[in-house]
Amino acid sequence: MTTLMDGQEKRRAINDPVHSLIRITDLENEILKMPAMNRLHDIRSLGLAQLVFPGATASRFSHSIGTMYLAHKMAEQILSSIKKRQLFGNIFPDLKESEENLSRIVQAVRLAALMHDIGHGPFSHTTETFMMASVATDPGKLSEYMSLFPESADSSRKHAHEYFGIKIITKLFREPEVIALLPGLVSEDVTCLLSKNSSGSKLFATPDALNIFRQVISSDIDADRMDYILRDSWYTGAEFGKIDKERLIDNMEIVNPTQGSYLIGYSEKALGNIEDFLDSRYKMYKWVVRHHLMVAFDHLLKFSIYDMISSGLLSLGDFSWENYYSGKTTDSTINSIIFERSVDENMICRSLVDRRYAPISLFKGRSESYMTFEKIISGKLDSDSGAGKRFSDPLKYIEKYILKINASLSDPAIKDGIPRIMIDKLPAIILGAISPEPALESQTEGSGILIYDGKNVLPMESVSSYFASLNNEWTKFRPYYFSYMVPGMKRESYSSDAFRERFVDILTSEIAEEYDEK
Repeated sequence: MTTLMDGQEKRRAINDPVHSLIRITDLENEILKMPAMNRLHDIRSLGLAQLVFPGATASRFSHSIGTMYLAHKMAEQILSSIKKRQLFGNIFPDLKESEENLSRIVQAVRLAALMHDIGHGPFSHTTETFMMASVATDPGKLSEYMSLFPESADSSRKHAHEYFGIKIITKLFREPEVIALLPGLVSEDVTCLLSKNSSGSKLFATPDALNIFRQVISSDIDADRMDYILRDSWYTGAEFGKIDKERLIDNMEIVNPTQGSYLIGYSEKALGNIEDFLDSRYKMYKWVVRHHLMVAFDHLLKFSIYDMISSGLLSLGDFSWENYYSGKTTDSTINSIIFERSVDENMICRSLVDRRYAPISLFKGRSESYMTFEKIISGKLDSDSGAGKRFSDPLKYIEKYILKINASLSDPAIKDGIPRIMIDKLPAIILGAISPEPALESQTEGSGILIYDGKNVLPMESVSSYFASLNNEWTKFRPYYFSYMVPGMKRESYSSDAFRERFVDILTSEIAEEYDEK
C-alpha cells in the first residue's frame, strides 16, 4: 500500500528464522549500527531460560526485528481499513492523505516496534528492580519518570525499561547519521507510541491516532506479543505457540465502539484465531516463562546481583540508561562475574553455574502447589499449625511470608552457612518468589479485545465463553513459587520425598503463623 520501501537498497534485508526475509530501510539500518541497539544482541529475551530449555537463546535484538516486521503488517492493514471507511480526516485532521504521510506513519510505527525493547537490562525483566533503583537515586529522573508513567505510583508494575527506551530513542534522534535520514519525523512521533503521551508528536497528535497505533505496540494482541509467542515457541520447542499471524492481521479493522472514538477491532471470522493466540500466550507463560526452575534461577540471579552491588563489583550506575546507550551492561557483564565468583565458592553463583548445586522445587507439580495454597487460604490447616481462621484477604499472608524470608536472605548469609531453618541437622534455605500476574490489557486499560460482526462492536468476553474461562485461569491463583537448597551441598543429598515433605510442613506452619492478625 505505502511507498515506504521505494528507493531503498534491496540488499538491506535480514534473514530471520521466524519470519524469513525482513527488509529494512536505510534509517533503520543506521539505527541498527548504534551501540544501544547492538547491545540487544547480548540480552536474552527469556533471561536464564536456556538453563531449562537449551534452545531458548533468542535475543532482544532478533525479537525487535521480528516485532518491527509484524508492526509494519499491522500498520498497513489499519491504514487500509481507515482508507476504506474514509476516516483519514477524522483520525488525522491535520494531515493530508498522501503517500508521503502514509509512509511516515508506517515508518514511525516500525521504529517504535524496532526500539520498544532498547531500554531492557541484562536478562530482560530480571534487572528491572535495579534500573528503578538507579532512577530513584536521581530526583530529576524520578520526576520525569513519574510524569511519563503516573500510573506507577499506584501499581506494582514499573516501567523502567520503557522510560530508558524513551531516553535512548530521544538521544538517538540527535545523532547526525540518523538526522540525515529522518523523513520528517521527530523523536516524539516514536516515543509517544511507547508512553501514551502525544505531546510534541506531529503524526499522532489526536487521541484516536495515538490510541489506534499504540495498540500495535501495546495491547492484548500486539506485534510484540505476536512475535514473542512465535519466537519463544520456535526457540524452546514448545508446540503450543503456533498461531495464524496472517489471518489475525488480515481481520483487523477500525471500529467505533463509542460515538466519536476509534480503536482496533477484529472481524468475528478471526474469533477462533484470537482464542488460539490467547491460549498460546497463557500456556507459554504458564509452562515456559514461569517454569518452576526458571523462577528459582531468576530468584538466585537477583540475589547475586544485590550482592555484587553491595560488594562493589557493580553499581546502580551500571543500570542507567546512559550506560545502556553506550552499549554497556549486558548478560555477559553479569555472567563474567558469576563465573569468576563461582570459582571462589560463592554459593549462589555456584548454583547458577553448577547444576549439581541448583535449588529444588518444593512442590513436584502445579496441582500439589495449588492444593497446598488452597489449604492455607481456606484456613483448613491442622489445628496444631495455629490456623483454622478465615480472613478477608488470606493471599496477603503468603506474600508477607515471602517478603519476610527474602528480607532475611543474603548471599553472605548463604556463604557463611547461616541457616534459615534446620532440617535433619542441615542448614536449609527456602526461596520464595511472587510471580507478577500477567493481566490482560482489558483488565488494566478498559479497552480489551473488540469483535465486529458487520453491524455491532462487542467485547470479546460477550461472544467467547472460552475467553472468559481463560481470563479466569489468569486470575484464579497468583503464582507463588517455593524452592529450597542447602548451601554447599549437592542436590542429591537432600532431594528425597521425606525431606521435601518436611519443608512443606514448615512452609505451611510458618505461613499459618502470619494469620495472627493484630
